Amino acid sequence: MMGAEITRELLQTTPLADLPGWEVRLFLITYPPGADANNHSHPVVGVGFILEGVMVSAFDDDPEETFVAGQSFVDLASFHRIARNGSDTKPMKFLVTYTVKTGEPNTIFPTT
Repeated sequence: MMGAEITRELLQTTPLADLPGWEVRLFLITYPPGADANNHSHPVVGVGFILEGVMVSAFDDDPEETFVAGQSFVDLASFHRIARNGSDTKPMKFLVTYTVKTGEPNTIFPTT
């Protein structure tokens, strides 16, 4: 997609006192109309909540799922084959949190 880019704003990072070397990260992700971030992966599970818009998502060979504002979802620790805004006219925003080893990525994007 040309034009506006997907934004990934890290809202908070919290070390886990009972699990040294691990932290929880909370992100606000915004997809402009028609945007996608297909073909990335997650080494850890994430839990999210759609604030506005429509998300279309599929992991590995699983069928596409659609989530709308007010619904929660799980980002599997797997290959995120489809991750896109389900609307070509409205943005999609969601919160997502990951528990990860400090310094390790929660999302891995393909290299170009």
